[in-house]
Amino acid sequence: MSTPTPADRYGPRGFAAALATIAIVETATWAWLPYWMINLFFFGVATVVVVPTALFMREMPGEIGEVGRGMLIGYLATPLTIALTVIPTVVVTQLLHLA
Repeated sequence: MSTPTPADRYGPRGFAAALATIAIVETATWAWLPYWMINLFFFGVATVVVVPTALFMREMPGEIGEVGRGMLIGYLATPLTIALTVIPTVVVTQLLHLA
């Protein structure tokens, strides 16, 4: 079994899948951000649906594998966005209130 070249593994279909995943999950996350319980529930349900589907698709050959890898890459955007924007903002706000 030979390893496919990077050009075969990542392409426009994977990019489109990543963009679609980011658009759907990020939009829902930011729309429900003030309602933490609903946000956590949605994120849990989305994780249960999207991640196993993307992991299964990633193992398939050709275009389906591209889409699966794109979905996994796009799904990382939500936790990384929260980690890079919301958490530092809350920490700085809390520190400024203590000063």
